[in-house]
Parts: sequence; structure tokens; C-alpha cells
Amino acid sequence: MNFRFITSVLLACMLLAGCNRDNASLRFYSEIKSVDKLILARMTISKMATIDDITLSEAKNIKETADALINTVKIGDRIAVYSYDTYLRAYIDMSELTPADVRVDEDSHTISVTLPAIKTEFEGRDLPIRENHYRVTGLRSNINAKERATIKEQMNESLKEEVRRNPAFQNHVKAEARRKAIAYFESLLSGAGYTADISFKSI
Repeated sequence: MNFRFITSVLLACMLLAGCNRDNASLRFYSEIKSVDKLILARMTISKMATIDDITLSEAKNIKETADALINTVKIGDRIAVYSYDTYLRAYIDMSELTPADVRVDEDSHTISVTLPAIKTEFEGRDLPIRENHYRVTGLRSNINAKERATIKEQMNESLKEEVRRNPAFQNHVKAEARRKAIAYFESLLSGAGYTADISFKSI
């Protein structure tokens, strides 16, 4: 009798401990997931371009050839230098976190969190280009709004293509984001009295 009674009590305690661990995991999972989209790092990338009159070597059709010929006899200079910034940021989409990604070990007082993969995106801001240099003299025509809009679009596309081709940009901002994510969650969980073990999923 006594043996069976003690065994039942031990079993109940073990089940209760398991339930507490599951509840703790779900509680921390809910708290961490509530962050939603966690933006961790941001990088400014600049591009520079010039506008001047078309030359004969650059002409691609009859009209451009005619314009280039006229430009050779015009008096004066026509050149402008513009720069344009865009922003690449690294973030974690916390909506991808699942309950299985948060595990609480009450014995060691450790919480293991496997975070979603760090992703990057261009920040959607339509910033104006900066005019770094402008020189139009003599009979040359002023640089108009259409030319500025065209050069801005070309710089934007060129810059984004360069980022897509060169992984160094994304690698740098992801590394910074990874460092900040670990520091953030270690601080968050240590405040609750736990040691954090943070890892990341791969894309």
C-alpha cells in the first residue's frame, strides 16, 4: 500500500513538473513572439552619378548623334554630380516562431530559443537625390527635373543590383543583426532569471 502510494505521488510530481515546463515554454513563446517584426540593424548605402551632355562615342541613334554634334560646338560647360542613399536593414519575422522553438529547462534555469532566419530588405523610403556639384555655363541648357528623376531611378536600380550581386552588404548587416538579437534576448530572459541559449534557423 505505502509503496504504491509513494509511487503515485512521485509520478504525479513528475507529471506536474512536465506541465510546468510546458506552460513556461508556452508563456515565454507568447512573450517572444509578441515582438512581431524585430528590426535589428540598418545600413546606409550611397551611389553617385554625373549628368553631362552626350558625346559622339556615347550616341546610340541618329537623334543622339545629332545632339552630340551640336554639343561639340556649344560654348560652356554642363556637368552635375548627384548622390543617392538607400537603406538596407536586417530583421527577424517573429511570426515564423513556433512553440517548438522555445524550450525551458527549469533544472538548469536555461531557455533555448531558435529564432527565425535573419532576413534583409530595402527600406521603402523615397528620398531625394543630393546635388553635390552643378556647373552649367555659356550656351548649355540647365539640367531639368526629368533628367534628375531619370538619374535617380538609374542610381536606385544600379545600387540594388549591386547589393544583390555582392553578398558582402547583406553579410555585414546580418552579422550586426545577429549580435544585437543575441544581446537583446539574453537581456530579456536574464531579467526573468534565466540563462539564454540563442540560435538561428537558416533560410
